[in-house]
Amino acid sequence: MFFHKEGITVSRTRNLKVRVVAVAHCILNRSTRWWTEGKEVAEGPVREVLEALSSMGLGMIQMPCPEFTFCGNPRPPRSRAEYEELPGFREHCLKLARRTAEEIKTITTLSREPKIEVTAIIGVERSPTCSVNLIPFRVGGGFDYRVGLGIFMEILKHELEATGLNIPMISIDIHSPEEGLSTLKRLVKGRKSNKG
Repeated sequence: MFFHKEGITVSRTRNLKVRVVAVAHCILNRSTRWWTEGKEVAEGPVREVLEALSSMGLGMIQMPCPEFTFCGNPRPPRSRAEYEELPGFREHCLKLARRTAEEIKTITTLSREPKIEVTAIIGVERSPTCSVNLIPFRVGGGFDYRVGLGIFMEILKHELEATGLNIPMISIDIHSPEEGLSTLKRLVKGRKSNKG
């Protein structure tokens, strides 16, 4: 903003900033999670996460669900390896990740005042596509969980880095979100103190 004072032009920047997070689709819309006959239908958002994000003053960008947009519902639960074996699924994730990275880049580039900062990418713990920490592996008739990125998050991380963005990624367990939300609170607090 410019203003004149006694013939002198002075530039004053207000440096307004807002923070947002990009969240896995099912955090805001649980009905896209895998579902088969006999499983209870999940509705609405994960309320604890929504309330926590609101209380931290964080806006939300909803990322697409790679599993739902490829398979729809009903669909069975699958491991990361089982999704990797589906013909065309990795390419589908790449297309969605590129679109998401471009959207985030556009939001951060075109927002001048207030400046929008994407504080974190929030994935879903134990998801074969959207986890940041633990991914499912098939063991007999069930699953075991090992350290790793989900397919979509792995590709999204690469696509964001290719556009020059290095955004922290965290996972939230939608059944018990406290630990993930605590991590996010520390991240938000740290970013606020680092920015002055």
